[in-house]
Amino acid sequence: MAKHVAVCIPSGEMVHADFMLSVLHLVQNARVGGFRVSMVNAKFSIVAEARNLCVGAALDAKAEWLLFLDSDMVFPHDTIKRLMSREVPIVGATYPRRMLPLGFIGSRLDGAAFSLADKGMVEASRLPTGCLLIHASVFDKLKAPFFRCGYSEEAGKVLSEDFWFSDRVRELGLPLWCDMDLARQIEHIGSFRFNLREKPER
Repeated sequence: MAKHVAVCIPSGEMVHADFMLSVLHLVQNARVGGFRVSMVNAKFSIVAEARNLCVGAALDAKAEWLLFLDSDMVFPHDTIKRLMSREVPIVGATYPRRMLPLGFIGSRLDGAAFSLADKGMVEASRLPTGCLLIHASVFDKLKAPFFRCGYSEEAGKVLSEDFWFSDRVRELGLPLWCDMDLARQIEHIGSFRFNLREKPER
């Protein structure tokens, strides 16, 4: 029987065109590869709640796997096949933050930042959720809400919903895996402010 994957997209009212093209190629490739794919979209201004709504809809659809994709990402067409081939309950890919200095989001199990020197599967302490595959059974072990923003007393700052999720699943003894080979091929869509100012005098 074909494995059932729900592609979960939390978003606002609009998504990037490049993201949508990536999704179309992803779904086509997955279906040709023998996967059953359902599409889930939750439009909500609070991303943590959008993710929770996605989980509810995916579980209602009896999906075995949930692939979270953020609407500002560009990714390879075989992303589902590659992540599924890792055969672990939680696996994703990090990607560059959208600010300088550039660097990967999240951290390895030892607390160090991900880097281009990392290859293959790397165990993580925290992963972003913009490209994350989760087996449905993981949510049987968690209490709702599955995603929420928290506060890190140690760091003295708000904790994003994806890092909050990372901390919860690791408390349950579930490892987080980052596919660094895939991470090298993911792009994070951002924006720049362009201008035609005259060059300053020397």
